[in-house]
Amino acid sequence: MPKKLKKTRLPAAAQKGAKAKSQAAKLMSVAMDLFCQRDFASVTIKDIARVAKVNSALIYYYFEDKEDLFRVMIEHAILQALDNYGRLKARHTDPTDLINDWFENNLEMSVLMRKLVKIMIDYAHSSVRVASVETLIRRFYKMETSIISTGVREGVARGIFKSVDPERTALFVSVHLDGIMVASMVRPSFDITAAMNELRRVFWQRVSHPVKRAA
Repeated sequence: MPKKLKKTRLPAAAQKGAKAKSQAAKLMSVAMDLFCQRDFASVTIKDIARVAKVNSALIYYYFEDKEDLFRVMIEHAILQALDNYGRLKARHTDPTDLINDWFENNLEMSVLMRKLVKIMIDYAHSSVRVASVETLIRRFYKMETSIISTGVREGVARGIFKSVDPERTALFVSVHLDGIMVASMVRPSFDITAAMNELRRVFWQRVSHPVKRAA
């Protein structure tokens, strides 16, 4: 089991009241947008304060420094995604419904997912290394693929799907989902919805039994 994660500053802010929690969340949202537009190294505390229209000192009230803000921000975003995935997995017993809802959920979360993928790419190529962030990234991808692999395994066991490898199929979908998010960043007028629906079509083609043609 993964080590228990270090508590973030957001719960501490929440103890001081709804206003403090809202302010911390606003600062993280602004920081996430800036980290997505540029990269970690080029964004400063002053940049975040200017866009958030606050004094830089207020940011240091909630966060130790830029690295701490980055850590709390990405932890908060990934935990949001994990929470969504957890609720999704809990509310379905039918594998077809589970997987279809997974695709719909990722469409609904596409703005957050796009930001997460961009930040995780930048993080992977930076000199910054934060153990709790890396643990959450692993958890994020493990949860993402486990929903697909669980659905496929159950579908195969029930005879709903043909015999395919659940883990390889889940990895195929997860990698292509990342590809869709990256394409949306670099290709003008890229249609995420159309791309997701095409990935869904390919997935169902991959797991569905061949249609028997009438003699």
